[in-house]
Amino acid sequence: MPSVCVEELVELEPDLLQALINIEQDAFGRGGMNEWFLPPFARQGRVFVLWVEETDQPVGVAECMRIWDRPHSAYLFGFAIRSDWRGRGLGTIFMQEIIRRLQLAGFLSIELTVSPTNTAALRIYQDKLGFAKIAECPGEYGPGEDRLVLRLDLV
Repeated sequence: MPSVCVEELVELEPDLLQALINIEQDAFGRGGMNEWFLPPFARQGRVFVLWVEETDQPVGVAECMRIWDRPHSAYLFGFAIRSDWRGRGLGTIFMQEIIRRLQLAGFLSIELTVSPTNTAALRIYQDKLGFAKIAECPGEYGPGEDRLVLRLDLV
C-alpha cells in the first residue's frame, strides 16, 4: 500500500483546482464539480484531497457540507478517486480519514447519496464502513437517476 496523505483545503490554487475538476469529471461526467462550485465548497464547506507519495497530482477528492436543519450532521456531496488509482483500497482509507476528521470536528453523523448500481461505492460505504440505507430517492437527478441515502452515525 502506498503512503498517503489527506489534506483539507480552504483555498484552491488554479493548477490544483483543475486537477480536482479532472478527477470529478472523470468520475461523474457533467455531474462533477467545476470551477464554479469547488471554491465555495473549500471556503464554506470542507474539501478533502487524497495524495499518494509517489505522484505529484491528487488522486482523490471529496466535498462535505453541513446539513442545514441538523447542524451536527455532514453531507458527503462528492467523493471520487482518480480512475487510474481505483481498486487499490485508497477509497476506504480516504473515507476513514474523512470520518475521523468529521468526528474530531464534532459531527454526529454523515449522510450521502449513491447510485444503487454503484456496487464499488456501496461495498465501501456499507460493507467496509458500516453506512446504513435510510431512504430511496427514485429519479433524484432525473428519470432513471435513482439514489440511495446512506447514513453513518459517529457516536
